[in-house]
Parts: sequence; structure tokens; C-alpha cells
Amino acid sequence: MAIFGVLASQGQVGMTVKHIAGEQYYTYEIKNKETLYGIARKVQISEEVLLTYNPWASGKLEKKLLLLVPVKALAHPGQAQAAPPTIEVAASQAPVSHTVAAGENVCTIAKTYNASVEGILAANPRLHPADYTPGEVVRVTPGSALPFTYEKTTTVFQTYTVQPGDTYTSLASTHGLTVIDLMTLNPATKKPKKGKLMVLPATRTERLTGNMATIDLADLEAYYQPRLEAIYQQMLAERQHSDINIGIILPFQLHKSAPPKQAYLYTDFYKGFLIALDSLKHATTRKVNLKVYDTQHNLNVTDSLLLLPEMRDMDVLIAPSEPKQMERINNFGNEWGIEVLNCFSTKNDDHLTNRYVYQVNTPTRDFTANVLRWFDDEFADCTVLFLNDPAAENKDIYTDLRNHIQEKDMANGTLTVSGELSFDQLSRMMNPGARYVFIPSSSSKELFRKVAGALKRAKSERFDCDMVMLAYPEYVLYLKDFQTDMQTIDTYMFSRFFNAKGYRTRDFDTLYRRWFGGETLVSYPNMGLLGYDTAMFIVHALNTTGSLVDTDTHKGIQTSFRFVREDANGGCVNQAFDVVHFTTDHTIITEVK
Repeated sequence: MAIFGVLASQGQVGMTVKHIAGEQYYTYEIKNKETLYGIARKVQISEEVLLTYNPWASGKLEKKLLLLVPVKALAHPGQAQAAPPTIEVAASQAPVSHTVAAGENVCTIAKTYNASVEGILAANPRLHPADYTPGEVVRVTPGSALPFTYEKTTTVFQTYTVQPGDTYTSLASTHGLTVIDLMTLNPATKKPKKGKLMVLPATRTERLTGNMATIDLADLEAYYQPRLEAIYQQMLAERQHSDINIGIILPFQLHKSAPPKQAYLYTDFYKGFLIALDSLKHATTRKVNLKVYDTQHNLNVTDSLLLLPEMRDMDVLIAPSEPKQMERINNFGNEWGIEVLNCFSTKNDDHLTNRYVYQVNTPTRDFTANVLRWFDDEFADCTVLFLNDPAAENKDIYTDLRNHIQEKDMANGTLTVSGELSFDQLSRMMNPGARYVFIPSSSSKELFRKVAGALKRAKSERFDCDMVMLAYPEYVLYLKDFQTDMQTIDTYMFSRFFNAKGYRTRDFDTLYRRWFGGETLVSYPNMGLLGYDTAMFIVHALNTTGSLVDTDTHKGIQTSFRFVREDANGGCVNQAFDVVHFTTDHTIITEVK
């Protein structure tokens, strides 16, 4: 009753509100000798609106019959419901990012920007139509909508001449109403009698041509909402068969007779990329188009390349590590909704504010947080013994580990390592039955030399204790000299990149020699393998899910990928890292975390 009262107070003069078949209507009961013109002036609604919903009223008006107008059709007396404002823009305007606000959906966004619903769904394949929720960022090209045909279904009211045998029950059943609804429509008719007139609903469907600027939002939603799922699934299916366009934009500096070493490393990345694409040619349903561009380490050249029309058709771009060139390419990706992979730098922060940047080389902050979470899961019941070398600069992650362990009140102690660590000095710190994790303060080779002898002897003689050592990513450079020692000690190494040099590496090396002759350049990470792993991930992800983000972890030969978007307005960070266990039985076990 409270709702009825509020609505009635906002209704037109002489009209009340009735609830009929789930909808609310302004209703007016016709008096003797009234005309449509007179009623329209009295209730402050145009004749056109009255006739839209009561087409029978164009003729003689019948006393005591009702005229009805949906409440939702009128925002306030005498005016039609206001539509959200549209943005007047040229059709050629560049795409923009829009953060979904409360109450918005793909239809309201399309109308606001004068863009097509299908265009928005196609530009945001990662988002299901039901996922257009507050905080999500979607890509929209303003002014891109074309005129379109749509259907509009309206409930109107007609007069009906009662036939013999008609009852409220039979008429209600025929018209999909309850008896109460039908009686509400005809308050002056206590019982249907042959020859009498009654008001009954009818459905009118029109096929109209319109555009986003003129279509009523309610009509737009009524047309699209039942069809969104089918449109989205069809677009995904079409995307699975469309070409994958990849652009590699790197300073190969081919114009120089003696390019710098970095240019050769980029070339190795490209070579590995080519080997992967060749290996995938029978494993994907989608054609892969690769275009490679040399920026010549020149910003003017980079800007000229980005002006090429073909660049806007790219699905993925590979950017170099040079800050200014990367900035240009990242901005281009953000402007045109193209995903840009930063495979080479950990110091660029564009991924924090640009949702189209994919940070392959995990930033130190994220990498450290992931290592700390893994450490808590793996070594929660351990005593930590820090091996601190005052002569060496502390590793940043060592400081983070130390602070984290002390904040969690884990049992811990410190051994100062000035010269070579003695077994007696180490053994005095160890209690029978305990489990220990030894953490060096530095990743230097010299510190490992100082502690390796005592740790190996403790592993052999202090069998009453369980012990392991934590190793830093730099230890991969020492494997030639110290792999056996690390295995004897029982060592866990965490790293963004690790190559176990198994059969997959041997197969890659064979292909590289066959294609290009010789071996890949020595680097860490190995750039040929980085190119190979990156291409494998991109094509596999786009071929199977159509997205680079929130996919299952992809384990490469050297680099694994699991991109996560932590902020709706930011890009994605590769959160996968390797834990390499050099076991005492002289095996190497690699797990992607």
C-alpha cells in the first residue's frame, strides 16, 4: 500500500496506479461523453501516448472502460523517460577505457558512447556479458555504432466484445492473465455478458530501424539482453578461427655494420620465436601472422612504425627493454586495446596503470611476495639459521626474508661468517630432532665457498637433524662448479628462469643448430629459449582460451607463465616462478609455483 501511495502521488491528475500482470500502470476510467482530447488535457498526457498503449481509443470512447499507460513509460507528468546522455563523437575516434559504474551494463555503455553492443563484446573477449560489474574496465570505441534494425515489443490494450460462454476464468487463461488482473482491467464489469466491451491486453511487435542516439534504453536492453549470451558465444567461436597477429618491435639495429651485443640477444629471441611458431604449425587451429620490425634504437623510427595501419590489427606486440621505446609502444597498446608483452625489463612500472601491459619478467616486489608465501608453506615448522657475511652486501630478498621470519616469530638464529665456516661452529647451533633452513645473506660465490664445507659435513654427520639450504637465482650461474655440493647439502633455489637442460632443451638446441647453425648466445636468461617459451605461451593461450590472462600455468623450457590482473585499472603480472630442488640423491626437481 505504501508503494501504491507514493506512485499515485506522482501520477497524472485524475489517474491512479494499478498493478497488472507484474507491471504498474497509470489508469483512467472514461466518463460519459468524454473525448480523447479532453482526457489528454485533463491527465496531462499527450493523445499520441494514450493512443500508443490504447489504439482502440481512436474511435468512440466507451464509458467506464480504462485507458492505461505504463508507469515506466513516463519519468514524470507529461514527459517520456529520459535516456542516458550520449557522447557526440566522430566515428573515427580512438578507443577509450571505461570503468564500469554501479548500474551500468554493456547496453548502457553502448548507448553512452554511441558504440555498438557487438563491438564492445568483441573488443573485450575476456569479459562475459554478465561480468560488466562495477570496477571492471572495458574498451570502447566512441561513435562506432552504425544504424541497426531491432525489434520492439509493446503491450497495448484493445477492446473485446464478449462472446457467449466467455467467463473471467476462460478469458484470463486465453490472455495469460490471472482473474484478478483481468478484473482490475475491467472494474466496471462484475461478470462478462454477451455483447459487452472489455479491455484486454495484446502484444504488438514492431521491427524498427534506429541508432544508439535515438533508441530508448529500455528498448535497447529488451532487445539485447535475451541475445547477449548467444552473441558472445558466437564471437568466441569466430575468434577461435580468426588469425593471430603478432608484432615484434625490437632494436635489431640491422643498419649497423657492428650492432651492440643487446641487438644480437634480441635477434636470438626472434630466432627462438620462429622455431616455436614452426613447431606449432600443426598444433593450432588458427593461422599465426608474425611481423617483425627494427626500431633501430631510434624513437623517430619507433613512432613511424606505430603509425602503420597494420599495427592496429595486432593482437600482441613484443616491446624492447629501452624505456622510451617501451613507453611509446605501451601507450600505443593502451590507445588501441592491443596487449603488449614486456619480456625483458623488471624496472618498468607501466603495468601498474596500463591494463594492456603484460609484465613477463616478474617485478621484484611480486617475486619476493610469492617467494615468502612459498617459504611459509614449505618451512613453517623449521628453525632458520642466517649465514651472515659482513664483508658482502646483503641481498635485498635476504633482508625481506629476515624481516618476514622475525615478524612471524619463527625460531631463528644468526651465524657470522667472516672466514670459512667451521663445522663445530655450525653444529653447536643445531639441536637434535629439529629441522633447519640455512639462508645465506648474499648470493655471492665467495660466501657459498665459505659455508659449503661445514654444511656438507653437517648433512653427513648431524643425521639427528633435518637440514636444507635456500639458494638465490644467481646460483644458476655457479652450477658448473657447485651443483654437486648443492645436491649434497639438499638445496632449494627459487628463480624466475630455470633451464633443467632435459630432453626439451636438447630438442630445441638441435632445431636451433639446424636452422641457424651454432649455439644460442650465452645469456641469463637464455634469449633463444625466452623467445621460444614466449611464442609457445602466446599461441597456446590465444588458441585455446582467447586470452593471455587467468589461464592455467604454462610451463616452458626456461620460463613459465601465469598472468594475473591484480587491479582492474592495471595490467597483468607473470606470477609463475620456479622452485628447483637439488636433492641428496643427485636429481633436480623443478616445480612451478
